[in-house]
Amino acid sequence: MTGQVQTRRWIWRSRGVIAAGAVAATVGAGIFAAWPASGSVAGTRQPAGGAPSRPAIPRHWAPVPWRAAQLAVPGNWIVESAHNSFCSDGHEGIIFAGVKPRIPKGQGCRRPAGFAWILPAETNSAPGGGPGQKPFKINGFQVYRLSSAKDSVVYQVPKLGVRIGARGPHAKRILGTLSRSPLSVVLAKGPASPVPAHWAWRKFGGIKFASPRAWPTRQSIQWATCGTGVDPIGLLLLNAKKPPEALPCPFPYPSAENFAAVPGLAAVIGKFAAKSVDESYPRCQVRNGARICLSSATGTGGLFGGVLIFSVARPHHHPAGFFLLGLSGTGRQARAIFDSISLG
Repeated sequence: MTGQVQTRRWIWRSRGVIAAGAVAATVGAGIFAAWPASGSVAGTRQPAGGAPSRPAIPRHWAPVPWRAAQLAVPGNWIVESAHNSFCSDGHEGIIFAGVKPRIPKGQGCRRPAGFAWILPAETNSAPGGGPGQKPFKINGFQVYRLSSAKDSVVYQVPKLGVRIGARGPHAKRILGTLSRSPLSVVLAKGPASPVPAHWAWRKFGGIKFASPRAWPTRQSIQWATCGTGVDPIGLLLLNAKKPPEALPCPFPYPSAENFAAVPGLAAVIGKFAAKSVDESYPRCQVRNGARICLSSATGTGGLFGGVLIFSVARPHHHPAGFFLLGLSGTGRQARAIFDSISLG
C-alpha cells in the first residue's frame, strides 16, 4: 500500500509517501468547510439535492475529478496529479488534476496534441476574470472566459472554486463535460440522505451502515488488495486478524479509464486494520455519535480521486474501523452510504 514505483515512462508515489500536511494543503477548503483539520465538530448538513446531474459522457471517455469539479476526457488519456507523473511520448493526451500543465525537459518527453487541466480558481482576479467579462453557463454552472495562450480555452468556475482549461482538437468538448465531482456531493452540507428501502443494513465491528442489497459480499481476514481497495459493485468485509499481505502490486497504467471510480465499499476492522489501510486522518467531524475522519488523500485526484477513505470511532477513542467508498456516478449513492454510518 506504500512505497514508490518507477518505470521508464512514469513515476508513481503511492499514499503514505507524501506527507499528510502537503497533501491536505492541496485540497479545496470549500469541500471541507465542515471538516476542520483537527478536533471535531457536531452539526447538521443540508441535502445535496439540486446539484446539477452529470452530463452525458462520450463513449470511451472517462470522468476525472479533482476537488469539487470533474471533467471527462478520452479514456486513454494520462492522468497526472500530486501522486503520479507521466512522461508522454506525445501519442496520448494528458489531463492535469490539481497540478499545472508541465512537460519535463531533457527526459525525452513530448507534449501531446491535446491536454486539459483542473486547477484552483485564480484569487487575484475579479470573479469574472476581468472587467467587462460576461458569464455564461456550462451544465448549469456559471463560468467566465479567462485570457489564455493561443489554441487554449480557460474558464473560471466560481461555484466550484476551480479554473478549467483545455488545448487541442477536443478542447471545447472536454470543457463541455464540466460537472460537480461525486466527492463534493458526498461531503455537501445538509441533513442525511435517506437510505433506499431496498437496501440492507449491516453491523460490522460495532459500526452500522447501509449498502445496496444486490451487492455481493466478500469476507476476508487479511488485506491482500491492490489499487484503491474497492471491489467493483461489491462489499468487502475485512476483519484484519493478520498483518497485510506483502503483494507485488503492479500499478495500473495511469489512464483515465483505469483510474475511473467504481461503485463499491470496503469495511476494515480488526487488530491490523490501521496498518492495512495505512493512512493519516487530519479532518474530523462528529455525526450520529461517531467521530468520522477523512484521509489526507481526499480530493487529491489521480488514482485516489475515485475513492473516499475515512475512519470511524467513538469520540476520544481509537478508530473502530476504516472505510473505502467508491465515488462513482453522480455521488448520490455514495452519499447515502456515507450518511448511514453510525455506531451500532
